[in-house]
Amino acid sequence: MLFNTSSFLIATIFILIVLIAARIFYCNYFWIILFGFGIRLSIIFIHEETRFFGDNDISDYLRYFEEFSRSWDADLLGYLKPHVPLYTTLYPGWIFNIFGESGFWVIRIANAALGVAIVAPLTWLNQTIFGKKLRQSQALLVLLWPTWLRYTVEVGRAAPSVFAVVLGVSGMLAILSSRKIRNKFLVCIFTSIGVFLGFLLRIHYLTYFIPIASMTFLHQVHKSKISPYIRPILYFIGIVIILGVTFGLLAVYNQFAQFRTTNSVLDSPEGALEYAQAREEGNSAYLQGIYPRNPFDLLWYVPIHALYFMFSPMPWDISSAFSAGSSLQALILLILCFKAWRQGRKVIKTQLLQLLLITILFVAMVFGSVTKNAGGAERWRLPSTLILLTTTTSILTYSSKNKTNRILTKIPTH
Repeated sequence: MLFNTSSFLIATIFILIVLIAARIFYCNYFWIILFGFGIRLSIIFIHEETRFFGDNDISDYLRYFEEFSRSWDADLLGYLKPHVPLYTTLYPGWIFNIFGESGFWVIRIANAALGVAIVAPLTWLNQTIFGKKLRQSQALLVLLWPTWLRYTVEVGRAAPSVFAVVLGVSGMLAILSSRKIRNKFLVCIFTSIGVFLGFLLRIHYLTYFIPIASMTFLHQVHKSKISPYIRPILYFIGIVIILGVTFGLLAVYNQFAQFRTTNSVLDSPEGALEYAQAREEGNSAYLQGIYPRNPFDLLWYVPIHALYFMFSPMPWDISSAFSAGSSLQALILLILCFKAWRQGRKVIKTQLLQLLLITILFVAMVFGSVTKNAGGAERWRLPSTLILLTTTTSILTYSSKNKTNRILTKIPTH
């Protein structure tokens, strides 16, 4: 591992921030966070000494870091665009510009810090829906979940993008839960940061925020005391506005990002088909050659691919020890979802929880429609995976302890 005094100092600052924040704000999880962070630091050290995991993550991002360095004295504002350039500008580009390739380990530590900080928005989400903080076992499960552990020791943007999405979703649901929270300035600030960073770091993660915004509007229209003849008009206007804002944001993103693949998806249904076909690559490709040939085929195509998106690789698609581990994780998540659905039906009747589950289902349908690779699916579904891990275990806990009625009275439904 190559380091100098400055890089060691910056890495130490990231470590101290994690320890101090955990000790002050999340003392109940201090030792769990310390344990999870320690494992990540150990993995980073082993990788830097042995290159055990290869350098694929570096090869994907190195050109962006180099471009950031070239733009430092020329046109830094011109470099700033959504997606990878934005991620580079947040902290990796600055670190690379100072230390060069010897600073990759510092970037990994920064991502590892975000990897354990995910406990904060997940706890916020659990408090909003169930009125309870995460149990220590839930926090440990999230921090040691192999896929999350893996992506938070790389130089890529998985850690900040997933953190931002979970923060945005948690904040939006918290704001909906009560007027008292809605009027808190810091809550609105943190929520806005999560939504905009989640969208700008990965354009596709906009799908996490659309259902919450649209369902909230429709619910408010339904509750309003207006003429039944006016309500359908408001429904229509609301849907048009939501779609207009959504596609407007996508257009702005495409203009600045100049991301050819995303453009092709948005241009036409044929573009989406071409994008999905391009994802059929590698040993982890699934459902190869299966595509809808007419609009009616979407009735079976979308549900099947949504299922594969959330729980691939399937056992019959295992081709290596690595895919076997991924398949085992997917199977555990599937079992948790199935048990939560069977045992926690009373809990699932709450509106906030229903809205959260609808969001995850919507994301699975949208992403699944254009995903044909288990490796890509595993990466794209990370926010849903972490949310489902804590949500399903909370449902099982409350349903098994016969506390459903008491918990439900504490969950706002407006």
